[in-house]
Amino acid sequence: MAPSARPAPTRPVESVDPATGQVWKRFETTPRDVVLEAVRKAKAAQQDWAGEPVGARVRMLRRFHESLFRRRREVAEALTRENGKPVAEAIGSEIAIALDFANYYARETPRFLRAPWFNAGPLAMKRKRIRVAHEPFGVIGVISPWNYPFMLSAGVVIPALVTGNAVLLKPSEFTPESGELLASLFHEAGVPHDVFAVLQGDGSTGAALCDAAVDKIFFTGSVQTGRRVAVKCAERLIPCALELGGSDAAIVLADANVHHAASGIAWGRFSNAGQTCVAPKRIYVEAPAYDAFLAELGQAVRALKVGAGGVPETDVGPMIRADAVAALESQRDDAVSRGAAVVATAATPAAVPPGSGSFFAPTVLANVPSDARVLHEETFGPLLPIVKVKDAEEAIALANASEFGLSASIWSADTARAARLAQRIEAGSVVINDAVVAAGMADVPHGGVKQSGIGRTHGKAGLEECVRTKATVIDRFASWRQAWWFGYSPAHQEGIDAYVRVAHSRSVVEKLLALPKFLRFIFTPRRPV
Repeated sequence: MAPSARPAPTRPVESVDPATGQVWKRFETTPRDVVLEAVRKAKAAQQDWAGEPVGARVRMLRRFHESLFRRRREVAEALTRENGKPVAEAIGSEIAIALDFANYYARETPRFLRAPWFNAGPLAMKRKRIRVAHEPFGVIGVISPWNYPFMLSAGVVIPALVTGNAVLLKPSEFTPESGELLASLFHEAGVPHDVFAVLQGDGSTGAALCDAAVDKIFFTGSVQTGRRVAVKCAERLIPCALELGGSDAAIVLADANVHHAASGIAWGRFSNAGQTCVAPKRIYVEAPAYDAFLAELGQAVRALKVGAGGVPETDVGPMIRADAVAALESQRDDAVSRGAAVVATAATPAAVPPGSGSFFAPTVLANVPSDARVLHEETFGPLLPIVKVKDAEEAIALANASEFGLSASIWSADTARAARLAQRIEAGSVVINDAVVAAGMADVPHGGVKQSGIGRTHGKAGLEECVRTKATVIDRFASWRQAWWFGYSPAHQEGIDAYVRVAHSRSVVEKLLALPKFLRFIFTPRRPV
């Protein structure tokens, strides 16, 4: 007898400090059979969870808020250690926003889930009463990224749980501890372990989750992987929401305050070591403002302090891994080989020895030709190309000439004009005189168009993505036959036409002429069929 096949061994998930390259925590990878079992347990537990009054789930969310507020330093230190971002960003761009989400959804969910009865609108349906309810999908799978591992996970997990779903979270293999901390906070707040569980692992674990009997998948990551997730979901006819990154444009108009614009764009581009999906990654500057803007931006970039995220004075921490640095160097070198010039670079301090971590100094490129990869690919790191344009029309055309459409920004003293221009930009959101922030505003939907994905998170849209809509229609007269039921005849046909004339004619005279036939049609008994 041939020996039974054994599953291939799985390697552990390692949390690596990107500032030093040192492993500081290891987690066991969740085997495929355990993923399937976790989904089975979640399905069983979800029924009781959904049966809880919404007020009980809101109270859970408020307890989560209090636990996160109390443990915020612990969470921030873990984020800094495994992601590399400065502590100020860990608190401000992850924890503070997750706290905002908890407050927002605790306030808005009861109102959203309320399902009052109302009267039907069409004339023929005046006997009907309608209720439109929102019901949880069941079990939601969340495949989360590493760049904002706590905030982006919380932005999906919170509305999913509070609307009555069970959730299985597969954190990035680069940031496993962030997922564990999020789970511990929810369990501390009273969420049963089977209702919210973490599945550690790499892409194979995510694939197993997509193959399992979940009812919806939320995925944030690359376009290539997002397509595979979408195909898996399509095969099972379940929905998915995909946020697949972007190459966001910033447009600096001639009337902009260039000091303000340069400061805001520098922060938007280089915070989180440039590893932000909605960061401004292509800057189009109207010619009259170009030289002054470039000078201000260069000054801002040269003043940035690069170093380990745990050092209080650090502005820009390391990138997540060495291969991410190599990819960015390739894009920079491609642009330079085509004629671009490096016009500003942040100085890496002596406290960061070469080769000690995944560091890339913030870099500004000017004279970037249109065929440079940096203008067409997503640049996921602190590299920023600047392009001079003759006017806003050219800027909008170039901004839209991308396969991505996640977000964008416009910088101008004339906010009314900027708002009009924003309507012409192909993106899920546009921010005027700031950058990035829309993705972290609790009441603003987040998501993109084109290759940047489908679906939305955050805001009311985030609640809508976590529920199915169910309509219930009641006829209040249980024994009164409907006029349009079987028993067709010439008189029946005339009655139907009379209804159409009464309900839809624009002529008052025609309505009045049709009214007697319509009333006979409604009230005259007909033979039952």
